[in-house]
Amino acid sequence: MPANLDDSDFYGRIRDNSVYIRLCLDHPYVSEIEFDTSKPQYSLNALDNQGRPVRPFTNAHREELAFAYVDASRNYERQFSTSRWSIFGQALRHLHQTLKDSGEQLTQLREALNTAHGLLQTEQYKAFEQELKNAFAAQLKTARYDVSFEFRTLEETNLYRSLYPTLVEHGVPRSPLEVGSGVRNVLVLALFQAFAKSFRGDAVLGIEEPELYLHPHAQRSLMKQFEGLAMAGNQIFISTHSAHFLDVARSDRIVLVDRCKDEDDEVCTQVQMASSEDLLAARKKLHPYRDQMTVDSVRAFIRNVRTAEMTEVFFASVAIVVEGPSEREAMPVFARSCGLDFDEYGISVVSAGGKATIDTLAQLYEVHGIRTYIVFDNDGGKPSEKAANRTLCRLLGLHEADEPAACVNDNYAILQGNWELQCRAHVEAIQAGLYDELEIKARIELGISSDRNKPLVARFVAEALVQQGYIPQFVKDILAAVKKKLPEVPGSEGVFG
Repeated sequence: MPANLDDSDFYGRIRDNSVYIRLCLDHPYVSEIEFDTSKPQYSLNALDNQGRPVRPFTNAHREELAFAYVDASRNYERQFSTSRWSIFGQALRHLHQTLKDSGEQLTQLREALNTAHGLLQTEQYKAFEQELKNAFAAQLKTARYDVSFEFRTLEETNLYRSLYPTLVEHGVPRSPLEVGSGVRNVLVLALFQAFAKSFRGDAVLGIEEPELYLHPHAQRSLMKQFEGLAMAGNQIFISTHSAHFLDVARSDRIVLVDRCKDEDDEVCTQVQMASSEDLLAARKKLHPYRDQMTVDSVRAFIRNVRTAEMTEVFFASVAIVVEGPSEREAMPVFARSCGLDFDEYGISVVSAGGKATIDTLAQLYEVHGIRTYIVFDNDGGKPSEKAANRTLCRLLGLHEADEPAACVNDNYAILQGNWELQCRAHVEAIQAGLYDELEIKARIELGISSDRNKPLVARFVAEALVQQGYIPQFVKDILAAVKKKLPEVPGSEGVFG
């Protein structure tokens, strides 16, 4: 049984549950690496391109395939240690080998150090060394051994072992251990990037939670630098809870990891992957007459329409894709009053910015296995709105119609006219004139002129209705349908009991 693994490394903390990891590589002679704790002699095993074991699989092989990794703890001392497999240790070995291979530079270095060592041998130094020799000889009483001092400024096994980073603040050198965690985190990230740029070009790099200690602008800047490393031929694995490190236009770069029940009703970690080709196939099925649609054109469209809230969905339990910002502003207000706090349960409301974008977002989320609920208006005054309505009908498996009938279903809701019109109709049925009264009050208090800033008015009206205990029935029906889409929380009977 592996002794250098913790109990937490095994599923359920039961060490009898074996761990098996296999990596497939694009490499001249190593096609796979596997790690299997079920075998009597567990270790890293490598297979060549014909599936035969690579024996022996030496440390030199491991160095060639090295994986540079920065975990979420950002342990500065570990990352900058000179151990064989730390990023800094790997960098020192590269520097060491380059200098040894240089020949002439190494010779010049030895001559310079010999000169420096001669200057260090003061009269007091020579006397101290002679006293050591005399005392040693007197105790040992044999001519077999002698003793002297040896300068190890140049260590042939690692010429850069004494290298150490130093921070300079206003001209004063400081140890990184004297500054805050945020600065040390930036230094570790800088090491991560410098290693990839300086020594490999085909490195495999991994980093957990790169957003730690970084404000949003710094996160976006760091992501651009990661993109540059990837463009240079490096492969980077990022685990993150920040939307700034996701490119929603590249489905092939996104892997969703979740803890949920499997087919045997056991709670485990599950992985959801999708490719850009999967999304393209879904788009072509929905739009069979768009012959010119390609992976690149789909990516370009998503990049042009994407917003921060569209990316947030990849961390959500359920996505509600709505047509406009009024729904986005009002729905969370009504939901909280019903005991369904969207943030608490991981529900994201995404404004598509127009009906024509809804189908793209819905298909993007669905190919990634994200539970999605769609809300759109049935207004069809313009040809583009009629075309979008027909597309959404096809997407939802409905009979195509220019103006589909308003309804609330388990997977979608079609509003009569738009959000404001349907809200007005339901509120007027409860109390005549109430909706118009609240809308006028909103525009006065918020200083908004007629027909402007509809989302702010929608939120104001929703808050006012909640205070008076009024929630439109169609909103209740939508929230009930969304509630059904929530996954069961592991270890409980259900999220709402």
